[in-house]
Amino acid sequence: MTIAIPDLPLTDPLCTHVRAIADANGWTVRTASLDACGELLHANAVELALTTPLGYGRGVGTVDYRIIPGPCLALEDYTNAYGVWFNEGGGALATYASSEPGAFTTMVGRMVMAEKFDILLRETPAPADCTIGAVTGALPSLDLGEEWFDLVESPLPVALWVARVDSDATELDRIVASFADEHLLARPVSELVPVTSDRMPREGRILYRWSDDVLEGLEAALHTLFYHQLLPEIPAIKLYGRD
Repeated sequence: MTIAIPDLPLTDPLCTHVRAIADANGWTVRTASLDACGELLHANAVELALTTPLGYGRGVGTVDYRIIPGPCLALEDYTNAYGVWFNEGGGALATYASSEPGAFTTMVGRMVMAEKFDILLRETPAPADCTIGAVTGALPSLDLGEEWFDLVESPLPVALWVARVDSDATELDRIVASFADEHLLARPVSELVPVTSDRMPREGRILYRWSDDVLEGLEAALHTLFYHQLLPEIPAIKLYGRD
């Protein structure tokens, strides 16, 4: 079996034991960006991948996938993981820039701006009116997990284990569970505010396990991707071992 995992620190708890288990079983592990993992799966270059809802949705009509409802990555409310920065002198907010302009999280940023604020952004090289991406330094103007949760009242799924049904691999639910840090189910996040502030810190959680709430967030994400014409149709959510 060939497996694709992302080079993304946020997903490390889902991949803690991947290489050791792969070596023990003679499997191959490929590393790529989170979105590129979905492309590898679609191209049949791997049989199992940790990828985004957009990566899952792009298989609709061409490849039969199954989501493994186990370890995953989802953002619940304020998480300081991804955000939108408004650039000084940005004016009317018509353009955005991103280091990953086609990434799922970037598309979510665009969709949130459209759904919540009726602002339709088009991609352009920097400098643009705003920037969408991962938080690496300065705090964003908008926290993506918080804005999504406010919009749909469900967590934002960012990474899911997805397999091709034409794979010969079996017991994938057990396998992906064994890949993960079994002790880390969720990580609470609390905003750092000055001690002199009278404002309560924003709070949220980074989730590392599948739940009904994550399923609701996935349904909302796939419907919103379709509404914004990023998917040709709304994919059925097919779960490994159930569908």
